[in-house]
This record gives sequence, structure tokens and C-alpha cells, in this order.
Amino acid sequence: MKISPIWMCLGVVLTFSACKKHVAFQSRDNTAEMAAFRERINEEIRDELDAGLKRLTAELEGEMEESERAEKEGLLADLKARMERPDYFETKDVSELPTDLEWETGMDEPDIGSPDAKKGGTFHTHIPGGAYPPTIRSCGKEANNSFRSFHWDNIEMGLVGLHPNTGRLIPGLADRWAVGEDGRSVYFHIDDEATWSDGREVTSQDFVMTFTAYLSPYLDQSFYKIYYKDQFWGISTYGKDYLCIRIAYPKPLAPFAATVAPFQTEFYKEFGPDFIKRYNWRPRPTTGAYMVRKEDIDKGRSIALTRVKDWWAKDRKYYRNRFNVDRIEYRQVRDEEKVFQMFLRGDIDLYWLNDAKKWYERTEVDAVFSGYIERAVFYNDYPRVSRGLYMNFSKPPLDNLDVRIGLNHATNWEKVIELDLRGDAERLHLLNEGFGDISNPNIRAREFSIPKARAAFARAGFDKMGDDGILMNDKGRRLSFTVNHVKHPTLDPMLLRLKEEAQQAGVEYKLEGMDATASFQKTSKKEHEIALAGWGITPPFPDFYQQFHSKEAYLPGTRKPRPATNNISVFADPEVDPILEANRNARSLEVVKDTSWKLEQIFHDRAVWIPAYKRPFYRLGYWRWMRWPDDFNVRIADEPEMSHVFWIDQEIKAETLEAMRTGETFEEQYRVYDQYRTGMSSSSSETPEAEEAGEAGEESGSADGTPGDVEGGGSSETVPADEAAVSGEQDTESTGNDAVEGGQR
Repeated sequence: MKISPIWMCLGVVLTFSACKKHVAFQSRDNTAEMAAFRERINEEIRDELDAGLKRLTAELEGEMEESERAEKEGLLADLKARMERPDYFETKDVSELPTDLEWETGMDEPDIGSPDAKKGGTFHTHIPGGAYPPTIRSCGKEANNSFRSFHWDNIEMGLVGLHPNTGRLIPGLADRWAVGEDGRSVYFHIDDEATWSDGREVTSQDFVMTFTAYLSPYLDQSFYKIYYKDQFWGISTYGKDYLCIRIAYPKPLAPFAATVAPFQTEFYKEFGPDFIKRYNWRPRPTTGAYMVRKEDIDKGRSIALTRVKDWWAKDRKYYRNRFNVDRIEYRQVRDEEKVFQMFLRGDIDLYWLNDAKKWYERTEVDAVFSGYIERAVFYNDYPRVSRGLYMNFSKPPLDNLDVRIGLNHATNWEKVIELDLRGDAERLHLLNEGFGDISNPNIRAREFSIPKARAAFARAGFDKMGDDGILMNDKGRRLSFTVNHVKHPTLDPMLLRLKEEAQQAGVEYKLEGMDATASFQKTSKKEHEIALAGWGITPPFPDFYQQFHSKEAYLPGTRKPRPATNNISVFADPEVDPILEANRNARSLEVVKDTSWKLEQIFHDRAVWIPAYKRPFYRLGYWRWMRWPDDFNVRIADEPEMSHVFWIDQEIKAETLEAMRTGETFEEQYRVYDQYRTGMSSSSSETPEAEEAGEAGEESGSADGTPGDVEGGGSSETVPADEAAVSGEQDTESTGNDAVEGGQR
């Protein structure tokens, strides 16, 4: 699971301008140093375990409540279990593998993509967010930027993956896996044919290198070391083809919890104190379908992914119909309007039609009427981004519960949905919505209500009206707050509407629109009062810990907010921490669900944020030479490129370009794919498509105004645009990691 901040709430993720002058580094081999480092880690952990054993033993000899004793006895049992294999890094012989393992292969799931997919061609797109990526590293300073998902998260292979339609385990670099009797030890066999793009064999040592890097101090970010020390007990190699990754807690889908992507030992043999600079622009070998070559990098202009020649997995069941194009070219275009115009000219193949004006009005152009550009709506089944206004508890009076409750009632997201989004969205209610039964269905966001807002403010002492209509307390403190956000033409009108509506309740929202980099940096430093932001969380389970654990709030022993964490609320409550820990370390689905429901209720009751809106679909336009499977895309994805099931049909492209030259036209196309539709809330009596179709007096065979059913109960037939209603503006954010939305992506 990944949790990543999506600033601007439209998914336009932070980006940084880089393009520094190239620096040459002298070659070196740090293999011996890294081996010594691993031994030091083993010694540190042995010492920590011995100290923990003495401490717990001594504590249990004293008097305590039965519940506390039971908790400490559980900790002691876990500690003793760990002391049976105390070393984080183990080297064993293949003959030492347990003989009673039950191996799984995950080969019973359906194929992904279309057998009709054609290989070849170039997919032309743009760099998300408009700014050039600061690095092509996958970790360390500035690595988690808006481009990382495109060259790492969606490309690099782990040991196993989740099938994007069924959600079940499928092979990655491992062709089989098994979970030990303890539920913690997960064994993997590396596929005999798994190779790097430079031809080297993938071995168990490459995964040892992954943990070496994450535990080292050279990444200059403490998160990696903390996470991989807390959540993993270590890695064991059994020869070059087998490994065991030991997770700290038995978990549902343990092989997925244990999976990591490898760091090639040969490539990272120079890993050391200057890692950040040395590897900043060094193209790495990959196990995935695409790589970034040196010649693919044109700083300040474009960056590209080139398909790996003779990719080892190209004929494997779950990969043979994916990663079809030979090249993906990302051009840097800072102006969003220019991106849109480039799309209309055919210089860019796909455009997210998120802006309502663009969807309703500005795609009413000849290229669409003539069938050169096609449009589609796809209902996905993916956790919704937790977009909303996040309040900084370290900035009074936002530490006052009644003030936060009042702000919830004073913020009119309902009107934004109705007018700015033209009703093509619904109110978001949960921090982690879209996880099925794990998501608490009983919580509803506080509605816009001037009386309820003023009542809450009065309880907080803000009951005097200033000449400007803004409430004050006895000390003259006004209810005035700065709202930090990324400045964008789609977003700005929404914020202005929130500002205008809040004034009716006696609140002043001072809008602070900034570029993505500046907005991220300010919020990351916890210098904001209120920030418009959101998080994209990948399935299968939610993650509350990073956003709300006390450890992520303040620097140790101080009341100074801890920078560079996802706890931008600076929320800290020692009584909530155990529930957060139990949720993160849950050993069963029942515990995940129980703690998730409790946490959602706690954060609702504490009014930690002001939920914004969600949509169960994404919408886009694309040139007709961009082709898709019959069902368009996979269920568990929040953007069309994520699973790489599309392809470029060179013959159709030539046909289209010739038609444009001669004036020939094709039938206008608008497609709706709702086979994975999870439904709108009861507050939405009709979908945007059905409503508009009704206004037009047209008949329809489904709620989306499209006749015909496909397998799975959804509609996905091609429908001429004059027979189907077209509606709304849609935005979607990635998971994953850092997809940029909008039109915007």
C-alpha cells in the first residue's frame, strides 16, 4: 500500500524544477561497506531485542491491570518469536528451506488487457503538473514527485502483484510463493527467466540491496528507515533464487504486504553518502517493460520511457497484452491551456476532460464531431482521494473543537458540487472511502448550515460581529484563516465560492494560491493554517497511521511540528495512537475493519478536516488511433494509463490523418463503461448522463443512456454521441502514487 499526498485536491501533485548542471562522479565499489553496514544493523537489533526482553520481564514482575498485563505478555511473545531469528539480514543455503511450504502460483486469474492489442508506436502525452521532474531516482530527496508513478510505481515489478480486476495475488518477479506457519515469513522463488533490462539475472541479493538502501542513513529521509525497521523483521536469502521476507505482523494478503521491488546490486554498488546527487539523473536498469535511457532525457523539454527490447515478461499471462507502445513521450508544457490546444491538434493523444467547461462546451469542436477525437466515461472501483480542507491543530484557534465544527458547517461544498461541478459529483464523507466493508458507512459529512456554524462559533467564544461581518471573540480575534492551495483555473472558482459562502457564517477565508512546489513546501513544513489537499491510497487496505499518529506530528520532546510528514493536521493524541497502530499492524480483516470504523468516527467527531467531493468515474478524450480493450480498462485503477492496457493502432492513425487531410469524417463516438460501477449515493437520484438524456427526451437502455449489456452487467458498447447524453467534468487522482489530473490529468 502506498499513501501519497495529492496537492490541489485535483491531483496536480507537487513538482520541482530541477535541471542542474551535470556533475561527474568517480566510480567506486562500496560492496564491502554495505556488507559491514548490514552486520551493524544485525548487531543493533540483537541489542535492542535483549534490552526489550529485560525490560518486559521486569515490568511483568510488577503489579498492573489485567488488560495491561495481557498486552505486555503479547509483546513478550512476539519478542521471543523474533529472537528465534534475530538477524535482520540472513544468508542461508537452499537446503535450509522449510520442506512443508504450500506454494502458490496465482495463475488461475483472467488475462489482463486485450488479445487484439498491437505492439509499437509512440504515446504522446505531457509531464503531469507542468514542471520537469527533479530526479529519476525512486527514493530519497524529491523522488516522490508527480512523475515517479510513471517511471517507477506503474512500471517496476515487485515479487507479486494484485490482479487489477479481481484483487487477487498474481506473480511478478516471483513465480511462486508460500506463507510460513508463523504467518510472518513469506517465501518467494524468483522466476528463472526474470532479468534486468541490461541482461543481468534478477537474484535474491537484489532484494537485499533494497533493504540495505532503505535502512541506510544516505536517503536523508527518516521515513524509510523507520518504516522498514518497524514493519519488517528482515530478509533471508536461500541461494540466488529463493528468499524469505519476514513481516513484523501476520497480515491478510501477507505476500503482498511482504513484496518489494529489487534494487540491482551491480547498479547500486556505488551507493553511499552522495547517493542523492550521484544517482539523481543516472538511468537505472529495470525489471519492468519500460526504462528511461540517457538519450530519453531532454531536461526542460521532455522525458520518455522506451520499451525494453526482449523484455523477459512480454509473453507472460498477465503481461502479454499490456505495455504495448514502444515509447511514451512526456513533453513539458507549463500552460494548461496550451496542453489542451495541443490535444485538439493531435500533438497529444489523450486528455483528461475534468474541467466542466471543457467537457460541456470546449470539446464541441470539429475534431470531435468528425470522429477524430473520441470521448469516454469509465466507472472504476478504487479508493477515493481524501480531498478536503485540512486544519492545522498547532495554529490557534484551530485547536478548538467548536471552531473546527463551525468551519465544517460554514464551508459550502454542496454548492461547489451543484454549480462548479454541475452536479457531476457527490459529497465525500470519509478519509478512506472506497474500501468496501472496511469503510464506515454510517458517517456523513457535516452539512452547510449558517445557524449550526454560528452556534458552534459561539460555544468557542466567537459571538461578536465585526463591521465587516466577520465574527470576533472578546479579545478581538477575528475568525479569519488563510487557505493554502495550488493556484489553478479549475480550482480557483471553487475556492472563491467557498470564501463567499463562508462569509455568510461570519468566517473569512483568505485564499493563498501558490504554485505546486511552493504550496507543498509550505504545507510540508506545517506553516499553513488550512490547506486544500488530498491523499491517494492504493488498495487493498486504508492507512490512517501516517496522517494522524503522534510520532508524525511533533519533533521528539518538543511542541514544534515535525516537517516532511503526512500528518499535516499536526494531530497528536496518545489515546488514539494504539488504535492507529492496531490498524496498521492488523492480523485479520476483522481487525482492519473494526479499527478503521473506529478511527473514521474519531476523526469525524474531532472534525480534523472538511471533506470535499468525490466521483465514481473518470472521463477523458483521446484520438481514435488510441485503442482500448472491449471493457476499456481495469476495475482497480484510478487513471487510464495506470495498467497500460491501451495501444496505438498505426493503421488507424494513418487512416485518420489521411481523412483529416481529405475532409472524410467518421461517426462521432461517446462511450460509457459502467460494468464496475459501485453506484452514486442516495442523494443523487440520477446520474449526469441519465439526467441530461431525460432533458433531451431520448430513450436509453441503461442509467447512462447507453443501450446494450456486456459481461459483468455494465454498458460498454460504442454509442454514437447523438444517442447518448454527455455530461460533466471529472477529475481523478492516482494512487497510487502521484498521478496528475486533469486536464490537468
